[in-house]
Amino acid sequence: MPRAGEGPAVRRLDRPRNGLACCELIALGLAALVCGSAYAHHSLTAEFDTRKTLVLTGVVSHVQWVNPHIYVDLDVPDAAGKVATWHLECVPVAMARKAGVSMKTLMGNGERVTIDAFPARDGTPHLGFLAKITYPDGHHVQFAPMTPAAEAK
Repeated sequence: MPRAGEGPAVRRLDRPRNGLACCELIALGLAALVCGSAYAHHSLTAEFDTRKTLVLTGVVSHVQWVNPHIYVDLDVPDAAGKVATWHLECVPVAMARKAGVSMKTLMGNGERVTIDAFPARDGTPHLGFLAKITYPDGHHVQFAPMTPAAEAK
């Protein structure tokens, strides 16, 4: 058995050479998570045209109470009675809860509701952002401010 200082140097591969390497790996991992989340999130005005407002009247058929955003499906009949389902993005669950809104509230008890929505910027049909929902009794929940250009229309 070689004494200390004799024989070939043996380096253990199961540990980094110093504590700095571990810190660098952790920092790199955290940076990737933060940047990935920031990249995945989008702005309201990038996806939807907040200068235009659509007024839709129909029945909420489905609510996806999920993060990062709530999604609401609204069945809207046209003049001929043909129903088109609008897919409307909404605020995150945490924001809705903070405002006192629940999944049950958004469903509207199967009654007709009126929704002010911003259309998809790229023109995708039946896609929008739910800015305001008004219930038959007249009370409403505002999820996004109406821009002056949208209010004028």
